[in-house]
Amino acid sequence: MNALSHLVALLGAGTGLGAQALTQDGNIDAVLVTMQKRAGGRTATHIAEDQQLSALQRFWQSQDIPGFRDAYLVSWGLHIPHKKESLCVLEDGPRLERLLSCVDGWGEQPGAYRRCYQGLVKSYFCYSPTSEDGKANARSNWPMFRDYLHDRNWRIKAERANPDWVRVALDNRQLFERDPCAPYVDTLLQGDTAIIDSLCDQLSISKSSWFLEKLVMAQVRKAIQKGDQDFSGLLRRLLHILGDNPVLRDSGLRLLLDRYAKVPGMNLHQDLRDLTVGWWGNPWLPSNETRWGGVTPEAKAMVSDWLKLEFIEDFFTKLAEDGLGDPRRMEFWKRYVHAIEHIEFALGSSARNSREPDFVALRKKMKGLICELDAPGTNNAFIMRMGRLVAVEFSDPGNALYGYDSSKTVPFNTSRTLRLPLDVDNSLKQKSKSVLWQGHHGTPDSWNKWESIVEEKLRQQFGIAPALRRPTSFDARQSPNSRQASNVANTSNAYRTQPYSRHTLALFAEENGLQINDKSGVGGNLWVFADAADAEIMRTLTAWGFSHKPGKGWWK
Repeated sequence: MNALSHLVALLGAGTGLGAQALTQDGNIDAVLVTMQKRAGGRTATHIAEDQQLSALQRFWQSQDIPGFRDAYLVSWGLHIPHKKESLCVLEDGPRLERLLSCVDGWGEQPGAYRRCYQGLVKSYFCYSPTSEDGKANARSNWPMFRDYLHDRNWRIKAERANPDWVRVALDNRQLFERDPCAPYVDTLLQGDTAIIDSLCDQLSISKSSWFLEKLVMAQVRKAIQKGDQDFSGLLRRLLHILGDNPVLRDSGLRLLLDRYAKVPGMNLHQDLRDLTVGWWGNPWLPSNETRWGGVTPEAKAMVSDWLKLEFIEDFFTKLAEDGLGDPRRMEFWKRYVHAIEHIEFALGSSARNSREPDFVALRKKMKGLICELDAPGTNNAFIMRMGRLVAVEFSDPGNALYGYDSSKTVPFNTSRTLRLPLDVDNSLKQKSKSVLWQGHHGTPDSWNKWESIVEEKLRQQFGIAPALRRPTSFDARQSPNSRQASNVANTSNAYRTQPYSRHTLALFAEENGLQINDKSGVGGNLWVFADAADAEIMRTLTAWGFSHKPGKGWWK
């Protein structure tokens, strides 16, 4: 075959292929969409740090912008210190004003101005104070910078195509107002984060931005203003958000705790209990006092009671001798959780040394409350302090309850190894020195069951009464005044027999419709607003050491 014939053969094959119908492939459509998004989005490109820092330092020295390149680089770096541990442009008023004036010079060239504006927005969301001096300066500079971005927002819009970030900035101009978070809070509380995800993506808002921190606290503040039911429904989500933000966790959690303490009934919220105790530790231990210092006494008492309830349940279930639990003793002591001031666990060798996950988690939860008990197997003890009474229960229900009067003597020291044999040194069982000794006998239906005996002894010998059930509803036919009078008559006598505590006072005030104003934390008095006309309230408050001031209320 000569050369000409070979060429004809090649052209013929190509012509045949060209005549064939093209196969359809949807992949190209996806590629085109991706390319269009990239072209439309055009968010921040990478800027070399050394070039940016060089431009910042030149501007810092000269306070002059020689050309667009420097205006562009400095706009993206207003939040960056011009040298280590020094100020940034946002913390220097004259330099900030000079830079913004230079950027304005590019206003007649929309493409150039828009690139600078994008950098200014990045700096706006990235700024965090680099020093105390810088923070003070920024407070006066910030409104001017924010107003500049707000007032120049319209300039970034082109007559034809606009990148996605421009459309987002134009549609969310309120980001550059005094309260940038307000428009988004309700949507976020409903669990919809789409708009915030878009803002962060298009405007290069990092996870460490002050804006996202403000959004978290804005949700918390909005939630605590809602009604009890709506607030309680949002609580789990808010706790999850705070759990991911250690910077705001403490301040946000204090607001949530204080608000939940005002919900009638204050029913156990397990996530709230577990997270607060996990973050701040046991609320009644002195070593954790600083962490709990910003919480109201009512909120702290609420979590304390929740934790004590959990400990009571853990002891009489997980640490029970037979592993099956002891519901009678558990239910009995749960009624006294309000009176229990401190709890300690004396753990035998099995509970102290077990590597089972449940026991490992339990010991972690009991940190600071565990004592060593020199006892084999599953022997454990539960030590409760209630006013003068120190009560000791044991994991084996065959052991009696022992009670000691702390104003006289407690014959054991929990900082030393505790023992079980009767009447030996540092034993928990010293019957001759006990003021309360009671076996756990009697059927639940019998009149002389041990619960009734112990309850009466606690009341008579120590003035400790079981918690009162809070009223959950009233007869709609009763007037408010008759309901309150009935409630006072039914509860005041029982409260008067209980030792005074801040938590007991809160319960008493709530059930009787009284208002408390606690100024003791700032050197003032604790006030209960009620007159002296109601004899039952007067007797209870007087028994608790309150004095009456005519026309104002009761103070302590």
